[in-house]
Amino acid sequence: MDGWTITLDVRPDHKTVMSEACRTAVYVMTHVMEIRRMNGIPFTADEVKPVLSALHMGLSFALGRWVAPAPPVGQNDLEKVAWGEWGPMLCDPPRSINSGWWYPKDQVALGELLACLVPAFRDHRKEQSLRLQIQYAITALADRGFVEQRIMIGAAGLEHVMWENLKLTGRLTEAEYGNTRVWPAHRKLRTVLENAGISLNAEAEYLPAAATFAAEQQASRDQPVDGADIVTRVRNRLVHPKEDQEPVYRIKGLVTDIWLLTRHYLALLILHSIGYCGSYHDLSRTSGWVGETKPVPWASKQRQNAGPGV
Repeated sequence: MDGWTITLDVRPDHKTVMSEACRTAVYVMTHVMEIRRMNGIPFTADEVKPVLSALHMGLSFALGRWVAPAPPVGQNDLEKVAWGEWGPMLCDPPRSINSGWWYPKDQVALGELLACLVPAFRDHRKEQSLRLQIQYAITALADRGFVEQRIMIGAAGLEHVMWENLKLTGRLTEAEYGNTRVWPAHRKLRTVLENAGISLNAEAEYLPAAATFAAEQQASRDQPVDGADIVTRVRNRLVHPKEDQEPVYRIKGLVTDIWLLTRHYLALLILHSIGYCGSYHDLSRTSGWVGETKPVPWASKQRQNAGPGV
């Protein structure tokens, strides 16, 4: 990918070691990895650092917890260690259940993700923006801590994505973006979701509390209410003291459903921004088969636009 060859090899006792690590919540080395230039030309530590950063951020985003390539060392032509980085890397203990959108046995999806991320991290401006969005997403994806905190962190990530998609692209001026009467949060979120082809439905089968809340809001406003409406409305009631919080907690399970929908939107919008067209696990659902994935919503359209031979 992007001129690099990355080889990962799992340790032979991986299953046993991971089982013990999940039980005791300790850190373990799970794989060995080799990074080379595809053309065999030597490279410097500075040249490979964006690749290591893409691996750190990408794998953490995919799994919904922090994992890191550590400790990296560089060898010279004589296979002697010429460089090493042994500092602490941001990493979480392993868990038996992943919070992320990636099914860990899907090697094709991992390859597609890294093929999108590695060149993106070579672009300094893109890397800065993407890094922040992924950091928000990792916190929002994880099923730990208060649900309200995850919603707020996820909402901050969505706001960053909306600003990038609507303001930085020139679609809206700064004044237009800040005009909440004409461009309220739900309209901005709806616009970026529709641009990516992401469904705005809150399906009662998987998000019953969110569907109930949407139906109540629709009845009181006498106009359609979708996922963008309810995500921003609940977030506002949690954040702003002047908003009445009673409707949020009156419907059992609503806060959890909004968290699921928020992380679902944020993960898909990040994947869309880097051009990922592989498979993903739907983060708005908490039921289903292990390994149940589907193509991202825009995959077929992007492949058609790419033309024949793809």
